[in-house]
Amino acid sequence: MGDEFTIEDAIIILRRRFFYFLLPVLVVGPLAILAVMLLPAKYTARGTILVESQQIPSELIRSTINAYAQERIQTIRQRVMTRNRLLNVEKKYNLFPKSLGLSESERVQLMRERLKVRFITSSFNRSSARDGTIAFTVAYTDRDANKAYQLANEFMTLFLSEDVRTRTAGASNTTEFFEREAGRLRDTVSAIEERISNYKTSNSDSLPEQLNMHMNILERLNRELISTQSAIAQLEEEERFLQTQLIAGTGADSGFSQQVRQLESELARLRATYHDSFPEIQAKRNEIASLKRQMAPSQDIKRLRDALAVTESELTVLERLPDPDPTELSAAEAKTETARIALGDKIAEESRKGSSDIAGVQLEGRLAVINNRIRMLTRQLSTNEEKITDLESRIGRTPQVERGLTALTRDYENVFREYQDILARQQDAQLAENLEENQQAEKFSILEPALRPEKPSSPDRPKLFVLAIFAALAAGAGTAFSVELLFSTIRGRNHLSNLIDGHPIAIIPYIQNNDENLPFALHIPGIRKHMRSRTAGAA
Repeated sequence: MGDEFTIEDAIIILRRRFFYFLLPVLVVGPLAILAVMLLPAKYTARGTILVESQQIPSELIRSTINAYAQERIQTIRQRVMTRNRLLNVEKKYNLFPKSLGLSESERVQLMRERLKVRFITSSFNRSSARDGTIAFTVAYTDRDANKAYQLANEFMTLFLSEDVRTRTAGASNTTEFFEREAGRLRDTVSAIEERISNYKTSNSDSLPEQLNMHMNILERLNRELISTQSAIAQLEEEERFLQTQLIAGTGADSGFSQQVRQLESELARLRATYHDSFPEIQAKRNEIASLKRQMAPSQDIKRLRDALAVTESELTVLERLPDPDPTELSAAEAKTETARIALGDKIAEESRKGSSDIAGVQLEGRLAVINNRIRMLTRQLSTNEEKITDLESRIGRTPQVERGLTALTRDYENVFREYQDILARQQDAQLAENLEENQQAEKFSILEPALRPEKPSSPDRPKLFVLAIFAALAAGAGTAFSVELLFSTIRGRNHLSNLIDGHPIAIIPYIQNNDENLPFALHIPGIRKHMRSRTAGAA
């Protein structure tokens, strides 16, 4: 059909169907103009909010709010446009009278449609708004200019207060988070410190820092052990020598001893000749017994010997205990040493008086002293051996203790390092929170408050009048062409060429019939026949 129509055909159709073109224009045009004139006026109040950058350089204090300006504005917009807030604002300014019969959802939806937020961006990047947003406008549209003005300023105030609340709450939440983390890590550090302290306490005898001290003590004890063993060997040799002298009587060089030996020799000679009941044999025996009684130790020496034996027995019992009391052990040793000194002094005193065979008593006293010294050195030797065994055990456990202590120390250092890092971040978060509370960080400020609109923002009546005229003309043209397509008529030479499959020899201009001016002439069968015959003649 596109090949059938030309501009000439359109002109012919409009001339032929002018009535069908004019009627819609006369009907639609005035109605559209009337509708435009009856449209209610709407007023839009618009204010501008500036996105201010942080006043303190971010290299010194970094804000905890890292969201882009557009993202924050969109978030605040959603919070401001919540159902409850919008209903509170609507109730405050009585935007929709009850006579309208609007539900809460409808009122909220109308307010959301009337509130508009538009971003103002810059072509270059800024530290305060990395997405290029340097400001944004808040506009509210209403049929009442005063309400539009009031609502625009109200929503601007809500945007500012919500921004302050959001930034302060975000910074405060960040600070609280780091405080909780610092507290948790502080408890962890304290727990590990307690574990390390308990581990050192339970392994206090095998700590790595005591290894050198233990090695030095072990070396000294080994030297003392060798020295003690040598002293014991010398004392044992001296003891055997004194025992030999005591048995052989080589130490009995006093007169009583010689007399006893001489009398015993004579008694043996007499017994070889006479019977034991011989009076001279009895006399020799009595004399020998008298000399031996004189050679026997005094009662004081016997008492001191018995006292020394008792103290030595008590000391031996204490030494054999698994965990002897050091105080009692020292007291028993002092008591034994006092008894030994008392016995030695008594022997020396009687030796000076010559009241008995002091040579034997001296040998016995020296043997007692040597035995006591051997016993003490033996106990010291046993103690040193136990100490050496204990030190060797400690030194052997030191590597294992060191491994466990190293693991605990490594955990402590890692947690403590993390704790120090969290403390530093907590301080930064606290500074950022102070920055937000003092309004020194990035913030919103009113650049231009919303003013009361003097002229309506909509509708744009001149444009709508032009659109109404164009709509009326389009309706008329559409009606004319529809009528033309409805009736089967020749619409021009192109149409005729397509029908006869050839080109016309000549074209006769259109001669208008008076009857064609009638609106419904085309519906008369005679006229339609006349038009067909005329068209055929032209062909």
